[in-house]
Amino acid sequence: MHRDVERFDRWAESYDTHHLQRLLFEPVQRTLLEVAVAEKPDARAILDVGCGTGRLLRLAASVFPSARLEGVDAAPSMVKQASASVRSGTRVNFQVAVAEQLPFPAGEFDLVFSTMTFHHWESQSAGIGEVARVLAPGGRWLLADFVARGFMRFVRAAFRLRRFPARRGLDELLAQHGMAVVGERLVPGLGGQVPILVIGKTEGRREGVAPRWQLSM
Repeated sequence: MHRDVERFDRWAESYDTHHLQRLLFEPVQRTLLEVAVAEKPDARAILDVGCGTGRLLRLAASVFPSARLEGVDAAPSMVKQASASVRSGTRVNFQVAVAEQLPFPAGEFDLVFSTMTFHHWESQSAGIGEVARVLAPGGRWLLADFVARGFMRFVRAAFRLRRFPARRGLDELLAQHGMAVVGERLVPGLGGQVPILVIGKTEGRREGVAPRWQLSM
């Protein structure tokens, strides 16, 4: 994790112009915001865990014009860039924090975003627990990351890419913290390997009931 933070600190100044923005981050963020509007069109508070330079929350500001927007990132230089990208007094706020220790009260957010950051978390289980804690009743965690499917499951195993979640293991971790996937949409153009997983708390769910919806691929 420390090496990841150092790498992202060095990357911060050129992050928004990197070619991965167009190839990876832009389609992921665009799809995630579509899912966010479908799930919680009246969200009043939104948290982005691993916000980087804040691009996703800047886009979210126009989609959710009344929402309070908070972003946290473990890399101080990323947070510095994010803070410099918004006007003083704006409703978008950024601070340095890790997923495993979110600096917010319980039940604070209607939506939590995590885009391509989950595989960097020091403790994925602890991070899931923190997301569950800050998520409001009926809230949704939108998690986007590489989740190996088909042949890529064997690639993940062969190269020991354990930081990238396997769906079965992720489901088990979520269940430990009273959470479950309730919907999914694949990000187009990425080989079917990056889903937007819609995750909610399981209190009140009846066993055997199918997910409420399944967005088209």
